[in-house]
Amino acid sequence: MIFNRNKRIFSLIVAFSIAVSTFSISFAQNVIIHERKTTETISSGVLHEHIQKFTSNGWWNINVLRVNLNDEYTEVRPIFSSDGISKRERISKMVQDKNAVAGINGDFFASFNYSSPLGIVVTDGEIVSTVTEREYNLPTIAIDMNNQVLLNYWTTSIKVITEQNNVINIKSKNKASSNYSDIRLYDINWNKKTFGNTLFNDMVEVIIVNDQVMEVRNGQPATDMPLDGYILAGAGNAGKTLLDNFKVGDKVKLEIVSYPDYENIKAALGGGAIIVREGKVFNNSNDINITGEQPRTAIGVTQDRSQLLLVTLDGRHTSYKGMSQAALANIMIELGAYEALNLDGGGSTTMVVSPIGGKPTIVNNPSDGGERSVVNGLGVFSNAPVYPIDYIKIYADDTNVFEGTSREFTIKGFDKYHNPTNIDIEDVYFEIESQYGEFTGNILRAKTPGVATVKANYNGKTAEMKVNILEEVKDIEADLAKIHLDTNSQRNLGEFYGMNDEGFTAKIEPRDISWSVVGDIGRVENNVIYSGNKATSGYITASVGSAIESILVTVGYNKAPIHGLDSYEDLGFTTYPQAVTGSISLSTDAKEGTHSLRLNYDFTQSEETRAAYVLLGSQGQGISLSGKPNKIGMWVYGNKSEHWLRGKLVDSKGTSYNIDFDKTIDWSDWKWVTADIPANIAYPIKLERVYLVETDPSKKDMGEILIDGLTSLYSVTVDNNLQIPKETTANDPLMRKSELAEGGYRFAVVSGINEADTLLKDHIGNKITKTINNTDFGLILGSYNAKFNAGLTKPNMIVNTGHGAVSHKNTLFIRLDDTKNGIRATDYNQWIWLKQKLSNPIEKNIVVSLPKEVFGDNGFTDKLEAQLLEEVLLEQRENGKNVFVITEGQKTEVQVRTGIRYIKLNKSSSNNTSDIFNLEYVLFTVNGNDISYEILPLFPKVK
Repeated sequence: MIFNRNKRIFSLIVAFSIAVSTFSISFAQNVIIHERKTTETISSGVLHEHIQKFTSNGWWNINVLRVNLNDEYTEVRPIFSSDGISKRERISKMVQDKNAVAGINGDFFASFNYSSPLGIVVTDGEIVSTVTEREYNLPTIAIDMNNQVLLNYWTTSIKVITEQNNVINIKSKNKASSNYSDIRLYDINWNKKTFGNTLFNDMVEVIIVNDQVMEVRNGQPATDMPLDGYILAGAGNAGKTLLDNFKVGDKVKLEIVSYPDYENIKAALGGGAIIVREGKVFNNSNDINITGEQPRTAIGVTQDRSQLLLVTLDGRHTSYKGMSQAALANIMIELGAYEALNLDGGGSTTMVVSPIGGKPTIVNNPSDGGERSVVNGLGVFSNAPVYPIDYIKIYADDTNVFEGTSREFTIKGFDKYHNPTNIDIEDVYFEIESQYGEFTGNILRAKTPGVATVKANYNGKTAEMKVNILEEVKDIEADLAKIHLDTNSQRNLGEFYGMNDEGFTAKIEPRDISWSVVGDIGRVENNVIYSGNKATSGYITASVGSAIESILVTVGYNKAPIHGLDSYEDLGFTTYPQAVTGSISLSTDAKEGTHSLRLNYDFTQSEETRAAYVLLGSQGQGISLSGKPNKIGMWVYGNKSEHWLRGKLVDSKGTSYNIDFDKTIDWSDWKWVTADIPANIAYPIKLERVYLVETDPSKKDMGEILIDGLTSLYSVTVDNNLQIPKETTANDPLMRKSELAEGGYRFAVVSGINEADTLLKDHIGNKITKTINNTDFGLILGSYNAKFNAGLTKPNMIVNTGHGAVSHKNTLFIRLDDTKNGIRATDYNQWIWLKQKLSNPIEKNIVVSLPKEVFGDNGFTDKLEAQLLEEVLLEQRENGKNVFVITEGQKTEVQVRTGIRYIKLNKSSSNNTSDIFNLEYVLFTVNGNDISYEILPLFPKVK
């Protein structure tokens, strides 16, 4: 059987409330096939909802933060990088730095040399950034000092009145520009540094503190941004205006006017478009509308203005399709929004939750595969006071546990405002029904299979968790199939999972694993392997009950010298840039041999990335390395300079690779360092140089290091005489030969044949027909030629296109069509039909057949749909049904997952006579409620 631990389904609902719906008609002609919803309290006044809707158009993955605006301890305000709004930053970093409990990405932004939001940003009555510079302003959502939510279009104007009463109009505050041809205002919310002459040589900056001009800078380097003031900046004519109107010591007056009045606003953030007004879809042609089905972010408010809705919807994903802006409006209305604003979406769409005392977690699926750095977001904050403990929750790494193994449980306590409270685990009493296991402290030792309840009691506060105790483990999967270690080193062995004969999996705790070591490779303690002091190979074997798993281990390296560094032969020196100076020389302070190589450098004369190189080989062309080394090693006498130590390789295709010996030289004695050789490199290879590099402009120093014993390292090969024990595997108890009892019946599953134009094909077709006629029912995968079909005398079902069902005695045969790599993609109506068909089946056995596979590389394109199918079938299995999923495949294979049998039958091939001996069929025997199956040759070989 195939081991698969990625899908550990068990219908236990823990810590969350779950709502699952049947199909319904939604907006835009989408049919909602399936819906699930979880809710979790993040803090006082903040609820996180995760909603997944499986529709006729694909999945909608929706995350919602419901923020109670009437909660006195909850606040919402814009967030941006601690280094200033001109620096794009990940939302998770913003949430962490600002100590928010949650956050979403915010406004659309423009990027020139710097980035800035298109719309306004207001925090606590201060304008951080003014409105966008467009003919039509974009909309803004704001919360005033009375916690009232406003959704409208803002205007702002800025002017500075000079000592001579000249009025200088200011284009914007903290906005990026392509040319700075207008005068603009910037403060510490923009950046920690001014522009200086980094963008334009004629950039003029007027530094103003406490309404007084402190400095007028013309084409000078950047300087610190004033902490309690601002600068006026401009180039070209704008710069000339600044020079003509401002002198050091002048008194000035700054006037900023906005509508609405920013001084009455607690928080404001710009967006792209108002999409909901008065509970209806709204469209303003002057707003931003990114067309198509895209990932989306939005914010809305309920009609009574009591709740703020922060929403993300994922897209550009094999399962999550995204949606149009109009569809998003309908989603917002469905969620309860009376007014709503569309924010930046696409790859920017991000939601992060960070409960008090926890770490920021991305709860949506950003379409770039990870977080995109953005200019701002909207953060949710809690300042609730800490009260005594109010409730507790139980946590475990896995709620599945094998009989005879253990599981550790932990407890978290919370006060009435959902602040975490300290709990001493020694003061928690755990219990479980005695027949299922027993506790020692917080460690459960499981005994008997079944669904049990773990209870925890801490000073009268109680909590429960359902656990599934599985029958004994039969197969073990390790994170590592083989390990290589250096001598006298160590490595964590990672996680281990087990599987039983019914295909249920669970994490195995290290304490439950017994280890044996073969070969002089070292020892295993507490899930860590400690290697010995010599180069060798062997293996370690993990045992849990009767299940075993072995891991190959090689220790140490075979070494080959590259250069002894005892002479200048084939050595050279260079630097980057030219301002960097240095040299190489020989030192009698050697780790190996008579000399080492001294590398001198001076990084004080430049702020660029600086490097000092030791060139290897004739004219720096590199030294060829024999064979296929895995690492390069050398001795280095460090100087605690914290510089980066690297090397450069060139492979046989001429491709260069930089390798890292150490990111930071933080030692001051001899140290052995190694650099990994990239796995995709094309051998043979050459080592061209070893070098020091510094990228931080502020790190300026001069110094020296010593290097010695430059060596190629080759992993030790595995001893061919090792006799590794055979690993155990799970065995399906239903795969067995059974005699047909009185009243029993059999059915056959075969791969059909569509043609009858050769004697061989005719022979195969007749054999298939005969095989079916010798049973009570036939399930034919793929097309079946009419000639052979005409010879069938027993009821049957052909599985090629379309869907349908046949009930035969106590077995329900269901045919689904996934020819377009999924059920929904082929015809979403099949899902509606299937859920109705499985609403209350009376048959004991359910056999689902499809033309194509469900899981794996050749399975459903939509992996979530495959999981949903398994969940639907698992419900039948938990109701006492025997469930089988049968498809054609490239080879015959059986996989048991969560008690469901997935059987792939190799497709019929009829190219030559020898092919017939590879043809197989599945023979099922049903005796009452007992069902078993065999995989048999269609043409048995004559012995």
